[in-house]
Amino acid sequence: MQKEMKVLTAALLFLLFSPVTFSQSKPIVEDKGNFGLHVVNDSIIWHKYLEESNELLLIGRKNIQLLDLTNFKVVETRPLDLSAVQLRADDYDYTTWPISPDGRRIVLLGQKEGWTKSKPENKQAAIVLDLQTGKRIALLEQPDRVHAASWSRNGKTLMTMNTSYVDIFTTKLEVNFWDGETLAHRFTVNLENVTWIYLSSDGERFFAASGKRKSFFGIKHVADDDSVVRIWKTRTGELEKTIAVGDAEFHPKTREIEVTPDERFLVMVNKHKSDSAEHRLLAWEINGGIRPIYQINPQPKIDDSRVVFSRDGRFFALDVGRDLQIYETETGRMKVELANVELPSGGWIDNETLAGIDYRSNSYSLSGFDASSGRLLYQQKLDYASIYANYVTDEGESSLITYTVIKPHPTKRMFLTQGDQFVKIFDSRSGELWQTVVHPLIKTDSKGRSRMTHGKTVDSADWSKDGKTLYVFSSNGQSVSLWKLVD
Repeated sequence: MQKEMKVLTAALLFLLFSPVTFSQSKPIVEDKGNFGLHVVNDSIIWHKYLEESNELLLIGRKNIQLLDLTNFKVVETRPLDLSAVQLRADDYDYTTWPISPDGRRIVLLGQKEGWTKSKPENKQAAIVLDLQTGKRIALLEQPDRVHAASWSRNGKTLMTMNTSYVDIFTTKLEVNFWDGETLAHRFTVNLENVTWIYLSSDGERFFAASGKRKSFFGIKHVADDDSVVRIWKTRTGELEKTIAVGDAEFHPKTREIEVTPDERFLVMVNKHKSDSAEHRLLAWEINGGIRPIYQINPQPKIDDSRVVFSRDGRFFALDVGRDLQIYETETGRMKVELANVELPSGGWIDNETLAGIDYRSNSYSLSGFDASSGRLLYQQKLDYASIYANYVTDEGESSLITYTVIKPHPTKRMFLTQGDQFVKIFDSRSGELWQTVVHPLIKTDSKGRSRMTHGKTVDSADWSKDGKTLYVFSSNGQSVSLWKLVD
């Protein structure tokens, strides 16, 4: 659960939203105004980008606001009474409670009508709240406590689980499926020794991989041995397919299974238990049979077992020791080998470029590579890659480290980098800094010298689906700045 934080090393600053352009005279995005719940003296607890309507939904403790990202205006700001909701319920991170894709509903975990501290057994349910009326419209009850919930991308299926996430200690998992519109219960599946789960975008299929329970120095955990992948139909509960991927010789990396963006193919690395030169990659067609459509045995060997797809899913990158190989997803044919290139942390920022931020030294750097030739397109130093702070919670003193993230533009060859203090826009092919959208506050001392202050100013930033709007949330928890793409 998110705690109230008191920063000891530096006070958090309010975000300064001003169009600052350092690299070119014409900006890439222009400032369209500062919005948010500061107008009603409220803090933003949840926010949700509504893809179909191109709107941004902001929800606070007492108010709700809807922003039109096409016309850059407030659709409405109105009261929303959440006084009856216990937001700080046990170990739940209430800021992650899921909002439906259409913005009509939110699932409140750890809640039950009539809940009191003297009746902890009542904390087994979840409430679905109507955000238009503020009324409870459903109570989702299951035998074990609801710890996590998620909507399918189209909102037609709601999935709940009795654990917040799947890790090496997930020996038992209960998953329930509900109709996204009527909220009627569909079916329950109980899993053992789970390593990976996935709900399809249309909510029609649920995937789960499971392994074998083992003990290491008395610590019980789940390993990939004897792994299988199962696929269920979420409307009927029918087990559609079972794929056996583990055997006596191979150790499948089911925790790192990847599904293509169009959900046509599923790929994973199968590592040989004794001969690393025999590591292979297997690919299945999801609508096909239970046998792989191809396998790849790259030389000298598969190193990192991650597979990273291009933005359109037509290609994927695979780390093979000191080199990087790129393959066609549909056929498994190698397209190119990039010599002395490691798998970049940022992945594909467009369909021709890979980029990443190197955190391995104190001098953080941003690098871009051509996906066809392996040519290093650019490499530049980042002086804002991370921030370290001490803070105090109800449970004692803790530390916080955050890193810069890369957000590719949906349609154009550019990307933004976002850290705690900056939002910057770069050309994805040249690495040229096109615009600094947000930077720390600038103060002037008694001698007229200007300097940037330190402290967190940015909470998050992202593009709208059409790429015509950039929205940046302030660290003050109340404001969001909207920026329009300049044609």
